[in-house]
Amino acid sequence: MEIEAKNAILRGISECAPENGAGEDEPQETILQNFLPLRSYGKLADPKVFLITGGRGSGKSELFRVLTSCSGLEHVISDKDRKRYTGLKKGEFLVGYIATGAESKAFPSQGICDELLKKEKPERLASFWGGLVCAVLLRRFADDMDVKELADRYFGSKLREELQNHGSEVSRWWKEMDTQREKWESFLDKADDCLGKKGKSVSIVYDELDRICSSYGDLFSYIRSLLDFWFQHNNRLANIKTKIFLRSDLYKAKALQFVDASKMRAYHLELSWDTLSLYRLLVKRMANAGIERLTVYLQEVPGLLSGEKDSAIGYLPGNSEAAYECLVEKMIGKYMGKVPKRGVSYAWVPNHIQDANGQVAPRPFLKCFVLAAKAMLEHADDIAALEADRILAPSRLQGALGEVSIDRVRELVNEEYRWLQNLINRLKGKTMLMEREEFLEYLSPEHWQEERDRLPGKNSFEILQALLELGIVMQSPDGRINVPELYLYGFGLKRKGGIKRPK
Repeated sequence: MEIEAKNAILRGISECAPENGAGEDEPQETILQNFLPLRSYGKLADPKVFLITGGRGSGKSELFRVLTSCSGLEHVISDKDRKRYTGLKKGEFLVGYIATGAESKAFPSQGICDELLKKEKPERLASFWGGLVCAVLLRRFADDMDVKELADRYFGSKLREELQNHGSEVSRWWKEMDTQREKWESFLDKADDCLGKKGKSVSIVYDELDRICSSYGDLFSYIRSLLDFWFQHNNRLANIKTKIFLRSDLYKAKALQFVDASKMRAYHLELSWDTLSLYRLLVKRMANAGIERLTVYLQEVPGLLSGEKDSAIGYLPGNSEAAYECLVEKMIGKYMGKVPKRGVSYAWVPNHIQDANGQVAPRPFLKCFVLAAKAMLEHADDIAALEADRILAPSRLQGALGEVSIDRVRELVNEEYRWLQNLINRLKGKTMLMEREEFLEYLSPEHWQEERDRLPGKNSFEILQALLELGIVMQSPDGRINVPELYLYGFGLKRKGGIKRPK
């Protein structure tokens, strides 16, 4: 293959994910062409299922955006699932809470939520969530006279206007909603009946709940009350439903103390990816990158693409794992070196981006290929040295893993876990594995005098448990603490026999 063709293919790969790989940063015009619906998403058609959990980078925000801005379930579930869920209504998905972007202005800011919990007890937050649900419905059906008349009957025109036009300003409506719960509960019941008569249904969808307030402890008061609210209402209401997106570590945290897993099983979907799904996503993005030479490169592998390009969702990837193994061998070679000892190329990236819980996510997977492709374009000699149709040198993928780890940790610190920087500074340069007792010393809350309220625990053992749940650390069979490669380089840690970075 000519160098020019290889450059075009590498450019396409380098552009198949946003700079930070985050779904919320996908351009609206390409989101459907980049979106891969997993088989498990069919469970979203079940009206009972209202809690969707997943780790960081597992696709929660992208799925949220598809549901709320791209015709709901239209491109999310298969025709088979549509037939399976008889009586499935074509409902709307309305944003119930989000912390960033233009739509976030319709909801209270982090500071307002902090202040509310200083004045009110956590058990009264049902009125907070009830008020926001009413505000969402009143904004959506502002021109519906039946809904407006219902609201005026139960709230009065003044409170109805406050909720409809000033839902983000909690002080305008909090007192009346909190003291008149029976009235807003009745409004929801009657509004539900009203929508049913009109043949309509809505789902209130929540995302970025980890940013609703600044205190880690207060976070669970808001999340617990929201889950409690919809645990009661999702089955009671027939035409007003919900979908709540929540990070897995927050759902599993002991501080949440919601309902046990056995009761939640029928209402819960965990977003999980396997190796085949990750490669299907990569191929879908590569095929729809808008570079003809890249699409032809993929079409040369039998069974890799399924059918012709669709105007809305673009090319669809096939389901044959053998085809993806063939593609990876074509791109990289069968092994990550000249001998099998270096590892099978197809499994190498998924194996090395696992967190400590063995979970893989599309964001770091895509970024490995994106960063490797960029590095290849910056080193023309690497491209010239590759034989036949190969386009990625194994050493560039290995180098990309280190960059992905650094980016992953930077995102954690900058966006959600600022307290981690303190720990990173103390661990930098240390070698893994580490004795448990020594690691616990680094976790003493005394090291975080100014950030103690942000810590996910009151002592070293609780903080260690949080790190285990986050998948940042793991314990070896002999009790020592280890860190997976996904976080190892970002923490500035070392491991004997680790990956050698390319020059």
